[in-house]
Amino acid sequence: MTDPATLDFASDITPQSLVSLLEKGTNLLLALSQKQNLVNSLANEFSLILPPPQTPLVSHFPEREEPTTVIPITPQPNALTGSDPSPVWFSGIPAALGNNPLLFPILHAPTESLASDATTDSGADSVLEAAERGGEGLWAGSSLSLVTGFQTRNGARATWVGGVELFSDGFAEKNTLR
Repeated sequence: MTDPATLDFASDITPQSLVSLLEKGTNLLLALSQKQNLVNSLANEFSLILPPPQTPLVSHFPEREEPTTVIPITPQPNALTGSDPSPVWFSGIPAALGNNPLLFPILHAPTESLASDATTDSGADSVLEAAERGGEGLWAGSSLSLVTGFQTRNGARATWVGGVELFSDGFAEKNTLR
């Protein structure tokens, strides 16, 4: 019997194998990384436009003890969240949505947030630097998606999450801002 600790599961996971699972009707939950990897590359194929590597979402508001990369987000009220939703804590990367009609945002970035590799409180300077980087552009505001859904034509769904920390016990146990 093969020891499970010695198996290399990563070699079995390829973009093609994930697409094959979707074609078979399997729902996928995919966490993105600040580093370039195969899941991030696959996201591009679904029309998710990711910021450059090592470019987390930051927000200086509301003022809090946590780093600027750990952000409380209050979702829009809807059938899932109820009329007065509690904040969700997020740390990771945002995505801009391409023109694919099968994509839909589930959790938007806060209006005052931006994707930046400058995580110190440099305020307007970091916005100016991001805008001046030319090809990288400025990644800012609620037009960015932090959790994005994609529904295939056969009904399977892929959900892209900008950071696995969203599911951590530490974020789930954080005090709400109420």
